[in-house]
Amino acid sequence: MTHIEFKAIPRRKLVDEVLDQMQTLIRSGRYKSGDKLPPEPELMKLLAVGRSTVREAVKVLTHAGLLEVCQGDGTYIRSSSTGLAAVSQTLTPKNYAHILEARRILEIEVTGLAALRRTDADLEVMRSFLNQRNDALEKGRYAEYVEADISFHIAVAQAGKNEVLLEMYKVVAESLKEMLSQLILDTRQYEDNTVYHEAVYAAIEAGNSDEARKSAIQNLDAVHRSQVYHF
Repeated sequence: MTHIEFKAIPRRKLVDEVLDQMQTLIRSGRYKSGDKLPPEPELMKLLAVGRSTVREAVKVLTHAGLLEVCQGDGTYIRSSSTGLAAVSQTLTPKNYAHILEARRILEIEVTGLAALRRTDADLEVMRSFLNQRNDALEKGRYAEYVEADISFHIAVAQAGKNEVLLEMYKVVAESLKEMLSQLILDTRQYEDNTVYHEAVYAAIEAGNSDEARKSAIQNLDAVHRSQVYHF
């Protein structure tokens, strides 16, 4: 007997659904640049979710450059963009390509150096940020995830013990934060590359420079696939 091929239904987090709805409202033109979002209690009621879910969604959309939070006033639509196809006011699609090129050159090198020069203290810092990253991603705390992910990579660069490369990487990291925030908005298509991060850490811990570089390349290739899909 031939069975119809079924696919597992992915479990989605509440914050994923909220992000989808808010982006749809912006794409459809329901909310335009400069419009003010309803206050937090009203959003909680409209979306039938808790305060933490609303706040997490707003954080992610703010990091991505789609919302602007004005303390004491409210939250406003920063861009009348069409969702993920749009870019922030400070970065263009061309610049994204340049950022990824610079990241690739720097990250492969600092990861290889980290495997040769890391200390036990360096490993503790990297492991801590990696655990925070993985936990935040699993629980849908995307703003926290972005911060921890970038912090992990900076910790790797610090372990490479080259101050010039470290400072160069920090400059790139600022742009990576905004780019990653935009990529993760599409929770259905975002490619979870945790396995590559774990492989990077394992190779650095083992002192295997070649394997560390290889794992860094695999991670960067995964990022490139997401970047091509969205931009």
